[in-house]
Amino acid sequence: MAKDFREYLVEVSRHELFGRVFKELAIGSKVLISFQASNAHGCTPEETLDDVYAYTQWEVSLRATKPAIDVPRAGAWDFLKHNYWAKPFDKPDFQRAMTAVNIPTSHCQQILEDVIEYALLKKQLESEDDIRLIEADEEVKKYTKNAQTGCSGCGGQKTIKTKPE
Repeated sequence: MAKDFREYLVEVSRHELFGRVFKELAIGSKVLISFQASNAHGCTPEETLDDVYAYTQWEVSLRATKPAIDVPRAGAWDFLKHNYWAKPFDKPDFQRAMTAVNIPTSHCQQILEDVIEYALLKKQLESEDDIRLIEADEEVKKYTKNAQTGCSGCGGQKTIKTKPE
């Protein structure tokens, strides 16, 4: 069982009119989950609470990098759409994410676990420890263990010419 999704939540901003925004969870190199709850989101209670454990329902969005989440036979939604929690999700016109409001907390936890399962199956994630937090709407770049050294594999290797001594 995955860590409670609320333990991942990190507040990015809070505004009286626009509500609070939490960072998104990058599950591997492709799928992102956004759990939101504030006075500007479809949640219960529909107010901005300091205690995230006081919410019983959440606004949830799922999106993916190439391909988009809902591309038939290629997007993650083909794998996820058969789950009991998926029925209220929709992708509004001109949006990049599948979104649903008033999703029960227990369903949110299952969404996280199902997306982790998908990412592990597709080898986009090695373990739950590799889940990253990113700013809302930030694009995800593929994570590699060599990211700190700048190595992008043999295909990205540059030949450095040196002067003879």
